[in-house]
Amino acid sequence: MKLLFTSGRTIRQGEQLYYKDNPKYTEQTSLCYINPLDLVEIGVFDGDLVRIKSSEGETVFKVVETRDVQQGMVFIPCGPHANSILHSHTHGTGAPDYKWLDVEVVPAEEGDRILSAWEILESEGGLRYDNTYPGVLTKSPEGDRVVEDVTCPLCGCLCDDIKLTIKDNDIVGVDNGCALCSGKFLAKDRLKSPIMRTENGWKNISYDEAIEYTADILLKAKRPLLFGWSGTYGEAQCVGVSIAEAIGGVIDNCSSICHGPSIMAIQEAGHPGCTLGQIKNRADLIVYWGSNPIESHPRHMSRYSMYPDGFFLNDAFRDRKLIVVDIRETDVAKNADEFVKIKPGGDYAVFSALRAIVRGRSDVVPETVSGVKKTQLIRVAEMCMNAKFGVFFTGIGLTESPGKYKNVRNGIELVDELSRHTKFTLTPMRGHWNVYGTNQTFTYMGGYPYAMDFSRGTAFYNPGETSTVDLLLRGEVDACIIIGSDPGAHLPRRCNEALSKIPCVVIDPFPSMSTATANVQIPVAICGIDAEGTAYRLDSIPLWVKKVLEPTQPNDEEILTRIYDIIAEKKGIVKSEDKIKAQSAEWEARR
Repeated sequence: MKLLFTSGRTIRQGEQLYYKDNPKYTEQTSLCYINPLDLVEIGVFDGDLVRIKSSEGETVFKVVETRDVQQGMVFIPCGPHANSILHSHTHGTGAPDYKWLDVEVVPAEEGDRILSAWEILESEGGLRYDNTYPGVLTKSPEGDRVVEDVTCPLCGCLCDDIKLTIKDNDIVGVDNGCALCSGKFLAKDRLKSPIMRTENGWKNISYDEAIEYTADILLKAKRPLLFGWSGTYGEAQCVGVSIAEAIGGVIDNCSSICHGPSIMAIQEAGHPGCTLGQIKNRADLIVYWGSNPIESHPRHMSRYSMYPDGFFLNDAFRDRKLIVVDIRETDVAKNADEFVKIKPGGDYAVFSALRAIVRGRSDVVPETVSGVKKTQLIRVAEMCMNAKFGVFFTGIGLTESPGKYKNVRNGIELVDELSRHTKFTLTPMRGHWNVYGTNQTFTYMGGYPYAMDFSRGTAFYNPGETSTVDLLLRGEVDACIIIGSDPGAHLPRRCNEALSKIPCVVIDPFPSMSTATANVQIPVAICGIDAEGTAYRLDSIPLWVKKVLEPTQPNDEEILTRIYDIIAEKKGIVKSEDKIKAQSAEWEARR
């Protein structure tokens, strides 16, 4: 049977983000959610295995029967299983079609089985990591204690009210955090030392060897790529930009595969945004469009939108209204005052219809728009115009559906229309805890928010040309550094196949799916646990993420600075220490 594939986060998949070598990760990412009427036509039942095929490949999934997914669709959690059948075409935006792909679903054959996440990566040219090396125990001189007001480095909410219990030099308890937060703070399977791939598997190497190897492959490369950065802090990101400039490479962050299209829309139409504090205290209408915060940002509704007390609202819980626009009935939609269920790819048309109604031209709107009745569209438009302060929270359901950044631009233009009647804003639901920070530091250092190419000697930016997926699809990249991300779990099959054929270094505390494509992995301290630095919340507010344990490993900034200094010495440019001295002297002279 032909179905339309869409992927997204689930809370159970998110709990396994730091346990990807665990069978539970495979269990969650190999599920496929299908409407019961479609299951009847396919000839399978809940819990059966099916084979899902696309133009890129095929793999086996386990069926979950649900009416939340409309007929003609199949929903698959984010992960290597979904990506193994995903194509790499970005339509000039850098972001693949994670939300839009024609697939064929057939009953599994006798002998078919679900491949593990490691097996998926091995089929793409990677090497399994067997977890032979024990985790590292971070040390804390203060002993047993409780640390309050800790910032969670997991999602863009950056919740800063986390309480950690530390016993025997280890984090043993997490209070106030969501399941995703607890999963990160309590994760134990960290690498003890750098590892290198050999013909016989993996071997331990020293930090000096790993750093020399990394600098060497960057110096030899003609088209090096530095990708990720959304899972590290601003100070390290700045060093990364300096490295990219020194070697004439491309530096790109996770925006290019998630909210890069949102940034492109903002560059065209502006950003009518505000802080989460303004929303918490003033907003009486919340609209989640193509976003499912219960799965992706579990505390977003309780801290910033629907349920917190608002300073300018008499009874925030009763005064606020919730509208959800999505292609499937998520748990958020089930709690909405108005759920607008649209056909896949219909976002642009629905935005346009709402704009016409707000402008008083409901006469030009047809009776049904992308599966939504005109009467409901009028009702939604009236709710928006009657609000005192409304906000759109837009997710990757917009950025990775047909229309890409034009969807978001149309949303911004709807906000402009609504602001002629009341106060309205729009905020993208950024995923990684410091993905917004990458846009800030990249723009500050080089002038562009992501996909920045220094091969011409000065920064150049053109999503679809200088973005990661497109570079890997065209086979241009001949060396890659991955930091603060896991492309092995999130990039399409062809991208991982390309990474497995070139020198690749992963800088990450944990074994991940990207370990399979790496030649070397360098473990580092974790920002928010045994390292600290600057991060930007999803509303662009900078926060200091503090450490709670003393490190026994170098942090991202230290590793990158050593790599930069080796490159600087061999290229005869200014080293980081000399840069700092010169800058300090300049500031002193100005003062």
